[in-house]
This record gives sequence, structure tokens and C-alpha cells, in this order.
Amino acid sequence: MHHITNFNRLLGEVSSVLVYSAVFLITILDVGLRYFFNSPTIWGLELVIAIAGVHYLLAGPAAQATDAHVRIDAIYNILPKRVQRIMDVVSNLLAFVFLAIVFWYGIKQAWPAIQAGETSGGGWDSHAPTVMKAAIPVGAGVMCLQAIVGIVNSVRRLRDER
Repeated sequence: MHHITNFNRLLGEVSSVLVYSAVFLITILDVGLRYFFNSPTIWGLELVIAIAGVHYLLAGPAAQATDAHVRIDAIYNILPKRVQRIMDVVSNLLAFVFLAIVFWYGIKQAWPAIQAGETSGGGWDSHAPTVMKAAIPVGAGVMCLQAIVGIVNSVRRLRDER
């Protein structure tokens, strides 16, 4: 269980550094080429959107692993500990069900895009749509694993508080 959480934390940290560095450099290059040489790239914006989109999908498991996801803490924190633990179990179960559905339908969207070699159709005509569609089930699958870890940990904490 710790391996999944550690992997997701590391994935979030490493991908954030790499992605935001790449987005920064590509944007600076594109802006510089546009304003100083009047020759913008045809691929800059599309690549930045694709990189950021894939990162968004891979950052979810890291947020889940570090308990950095959105929760209504004002209400959660005033509840008794036992009720908080029950809510943790329920929220992780609901997250797992939702993510399993996203995983399933993500595969149904990604597989045809992969088989067809779907491209953007823009000036660069990259395979960014295929990569982004493939990232959906990958991100959801990894989040499903993290939700299972959350369920197990929440049930353990609930059981230990008896």
C-alpha cells in the first residue's frame, strides 16, 4: 500500500517540476519568436495544452495521496472523529466508483483514438488528442489504486478507534 502512495507522491513532484519547466520554456520561446522575430511556432500552444492536460490527469493521484484534494473542512473538522472516519471510508468508496467509471469510459474513448492515430487537425497536426485521451484511463486507473489505499487506511483507522 505504501508503494502506491509513494509512487503517486513522486509522480506528482517529478511531473510538476518537469511539466512546468517545459511549459515555461516553450511559452518563453514562442513569445520570443513571435514578438522579436515575427515568427511564432505552429506547435507551441498545442504542445503546452497537451502537456498541461496530461499533467492535470497525473496530478490527481498525487493530490489524493497527499490528502490535498478539495474537502469542506469547515464542516468535516467539527464532526466527531468516528464520523470523520466513516466519511473518509464513504468518500474513498465514492471516489473509487466514480474513477472506475472514468477509467472504463476513458478506455472506450482512448482505444479508437490510438487505433486511428487521431491527430489534432491543426497546423501542427500532432497526436496530442490521442495522448490526452490515453492519459485519462491511466490517470483514473492510478487514482483508483490510490482510492483503494484510502479505503483500506480509512477502514483501519475506523477499526482502531473502537
